[in-house]
Amino acid sequence: MESTRFDNSTKDIPLPSETEYKRKLIEKTKHLCKRMRWKAFFFLNTNAEGSRKETFGFSSRKSPPQVHAMLNFEKRLLGMIESIKFWKVQCEFQKKLSADIKNNIVKSDKLLVPADKTSNFYRMDTTSYNDLLQKNITKTYKKVTQVTTCSIELEAKAIAKKLHLDDRINTTAKREAFITLKDHKPNFVNNPTCRLINPAKAEIGQISKQLLDRINTRLANILQLNQWKNTKAVLSWFNNIQHKDMYSFIAFDVVEFYPSISIELLSEALQFASEYDTITDNERHIILQAKSSLLYSYGEPWGKKTSSNLFDVTMGSYDGAESCELVGAYLLYKIKEKFGGICDFGLYRDDGLGISRASPRQTELIKKDLCGIFSSYGLKITIEANKKVVNFLDVTLNLSDGKYMAYTKPGNIPLYVNRKSNHPPRIIENIPKSINKRLSEISIDENSFNQSAPLYQKALDDSGYHHRLAFTPSLTQSLNSTRRNRHRNIIWYNPPFSKNVATNVGRTFLKILDEEFPENHVFHKIFNRNTVKISYSCMPNIKQKIDGRNKSILQKTTAPPILKACNCRRPADCPMAGNCLRSSVIYQATVTTEDSRPAQTYVGLTETTFKTRFANHKSSFNDPSKRLSTELSKHIWHLKEAKLKFGITWKILKQTTPFSPVSNRCNLCLWEKYFIICRPELATLNKRNELVTSCRHANKFLLKNFKPTTATR
Repeated sequence: MESTRFDNSTKDIPLPSETEYKRKLIEKTKHLCKRMRWKAFFFLNTNAEGSRKETFGFSSRKSPPQVHAMLNFEKRLLGMIESIKFWKVQCEFQKKLSADIKNNIVKSDKLLVPADKTSNFYRMDTTSYNDLLQKNITKTYKKVTQVTTCSIELEAKAIAKKLHLDDRINTTAKREAFITLKDHKPNFVNNPTCRLINPAKAEIGQISKQLLDRINTRLANILQLNQWKNTKAVLSWFNNIQHKDMYSFIAFDVVEFYPSISIELLSEALQFASEYDTITDNERHIILQAKSSLLYSYGEPWGKKTSSNLFDVTMGSYDGAESCELVGAYLLYKIKEKFGGICDFGLYRDDGLGISRASPRQTELIKKDLCGIFSSYGLKITIEANKKVVNFLDVTLNLSDGKYMAYTKPGNIPLYVNRKSNHPPRIIENIPKSINKRLSEISIDENSFNQSAPLYQKALDDSGYHHRLAFTPSLTQSLNSTRRNRHRNIIWYNPPFSKNVATNVGRTFLKILDEEFPENHVFHKIFNRNTVKISYSCMPNIKQKIDGRNKSILQKTTAPPILKACNCRRPADCPMAGNCLRSSVIYQATVTTEDSRPAQTYVGLTETTFKTRFANHKSSFNDPSKRLSTELSKHIWHLKEAKLKFGITWKILKQTTPFSPVSNRCNLCLWEKYFIICRPELATLNKRNELVTSCRHANKFLLKNFKPTTATR
């Protein structure tokens, strides 16, 4: 295991290739057109508005109906994508970034494993990584059968069906577990410790999240407990402490809070919350069922050892933070009941902080009682008492003089996005301003600010900024301010930003919007500059490229054996030159005739083997009832009726991955759209109105289509 550190932030974004940019632009434009079509549909069909149901944020998988009044708008958007112009960017930083990606990421055969709380990375071979991963998995989890997996999915399906959402919610995406390294722990070199991350999360967790949000908001409004959402709330609490020098701090940390929450504890917390908010039996069932989760490693399911019903509150789950907040509110209420007279405690997830005006000896007894309260619920805490100064979150709080200032963990050197990174200009412009604002907010005065600023000033200088950090006292006055945002029904268009794109995508889009929906247009009320806005999104950064490279290296170790590429009886007759058994491909058919007509081309895709798709094409060429199956079959029948001799040649343009609930993207459909829109010479027969078509490869992952296999029944 070799320690390594990137000179720049892993959030820096390199320049994309033209193909990569256009594919991203197509994806974002498709999402925009889909949302606009649905809005236009409900605008024209006001009766359909009343039948809309509570969807909990799950969007429809249906393809919206085509709206005639929007056809020219969509046609011009396709023209904008096709005519995107690029230019060469002369930037030494971007050249260095590309070289780093090529030499340190792409060409490396070792994994780059991130540290847990610092910006370090560690190079590891797959064997060492897998050993460490398995060691951490087997410590907490045990293997379970596919029967268990199916039972969880069937229960989720029943919940989704009851809510009429089974046609919108996917089965659980089997995201692979991974580890990060706790290099800040003592003796890490000789005994490396890890944090096991389980990214697999049940989709009904999104429903549970909204239910818990409602419950937590209700509790916060009624009980007025110190459940802090951020450092700003902590400082507000600290500033309101009168006669600070009379108090001492009690700081504690709940050890492995998320995984230590048991079904009994969460059930007790829900019962407690039901005294202040109405929680139905169905809602309670959804919240608890959302915690039935498995961990996946190389496709194999693992369940928690300590739970007979696979109950597990995982970090990164949709409702993990909300579940933690609810349990925290319950625990704070119990603590307040016992120590409310002499202590005041607060929680930020698993970090707790309180003040005591008791004597040092009494405070030590309070410390023991606190440990007992948490222990009674199966939780462990590390705790310190009788302290006048504590480091909490990213601030240092001092009761002796009533001051606070910024705090940085030892060894954690800040790295900011470089000024020449491929981010939208507004983001680059606001980075030094936001750092200045943040430091001012968590510094009580200019002296405290100046003590913290040099570390951050150096990080800004190293990232190419020319901003001088300076204390702004007016910002500290807004700690207790609340801001109400008016809800506006806006459709956002998020095209990707890149410095090597010469076309001003935002200006071009807004011009099309203005011209296609003028004031006298039927849709001007819903499609104008006030209701449709643009905000640039970002291309993949270094961290995402590292994650992608790690994934590909790990997949090579478990890749299935390569099957035969062709099983034709006579290889010379293979339509794909010996590659007819390749699957998940974008293919091209070229139709030539004996006369002087130019050759016609058609682009298609298949998730199954090309040979299976080829058989379907042949059937559509010979069966009159299938002549309208594809644009290719229409053209072949036209040639047959004209009695023209023709020939068809086939080739594979691209092999890629179909829809996956892990990425929530279908690269197969995306590549087909790219070839049709951006390479029209390769697809002269294809229609160019296929941008908003729904992905048919995603349907099999919907809960309504989930069926247990024969082996698991």
